[in-house]
Amino acid sequence: MDMNGRGPGRPVKRRTRTFRPNYVSFAGTYQCNLTCPHCCVPIEWPDRLEIPVATRFLEDAHRYGIELLGFTGGEPFLYPEFLIALTRRGAQMGFRFDKLVTNGVWFDSPRHLTKVLRDLHEAGFTGKLGLSVDKFHGHRTADLALFCRTAQRVFGRDNILSISYASRHPDQGLQPVRHLADELGAVTEWSEMLGRYLLVAPRLTMTLNWNHLAPVERAERLEGGWDGQWFEEDYCEGPGQALIVNPKGEVKPCCGFASDLDQLTIGNIHADTVARIVRRARAHPYVGLLFRKGLTAIRDDILARDPAALPDATTNHCFFCWHVLSRGIWDRTRSEATERLGVGGPYERIANGRVALPLS
Repeated sequence: MDMNGRGPGRPVKRRTRTFRPNYVSFAGTYQCNLTCPHCCVPIEWPDRLEIPVATRFLEDAHRYGIELLGFTGGEPFLYPEFLIALTRRGAQMGFRFDKLVTNGVWFDSPRHLTKVLRDLHEAGFTGKLGLSVDKFHGHRTADLALFCRTAQRVFGRDNILSISYASRHPDQGLQPVRHLADELGAVTEWSEMLGRYLLVAPRLTMTLNWNHLAPVERAERLEGGWDGQWFEEDYCEGPGQALIVNPKGEVKPCCGFASDLDQLTIGNIHADTVARIVRRARAHPYVGLLFRKGLTAIRDDILARDPAALPDATTNHCFFCWHVLSRGIWDRTRSEATERLGVGGPYERIANGRVALPLS
């Protein structure tokens, strides 16, 4: 499960072990009206992605064959003109829409909420509104319920919403969701068929997507990241296989905890085409290996070079990736400069485009 709650994976046309993105997601702004203690997004950064630049890249992605479009942030609804413009152009080109991730409590008034959601609907958005509901987002239950009811009324769909929640285990951290269910006159039950919880109200049915909480960025003071067992997710078919564009225009191959690390920058939409970014990703010493051989191969390679490099095992593959990159463990276990992501390797200045990456 990825940190933006897109679910266990997306359908792909083939299973070739390489980076082959089928999804593009834009974060138009880092900024947010909340300051959640577990968030890994630098919400204090003021950058905003320019609409013409993002539109041009979206059109290039369409020519490349990418068919799925989503939005994240920060809080995407704090930059509604970006959402509306990209949605309208995406709908014109025939994109399918994935999630627009939101905290659901960004609006000033019911009238403001209705107007923005109506504009989004009229622009052609047909995906889901992914609502974040857990203890880290506070307990504004009445506002969340208003958001849910307004979204159902504006879009006219009982499945317009899904819920994401962060906790240590899928069965933990559900109390805020149950409070919302009570406010909506709904029930929350486990679905054996879907393998997840559902919230079912008279006019709404929402799937609950669990995000594996980890001690990263603001949440580094938390414990439990190293839980003694190794992850099963290996090729990042869910959170990976994507072009995630941040407000600086940088492109990352995932939307997990590590998505704002410079080490995972594979291009910038201000200067690079989609085709060039994909080639860079495949040639990247870390990203390319991840999608060819998997995180398990990276783990085994690190431990073979230095058996004491990692403190323990973790079931959280996103946390593992963040840890080995943010702590420089991957670089420290490289024997050749050309394999390193840090100082001394050809990927040292990839983020600002001053180094041409090898393509083979």
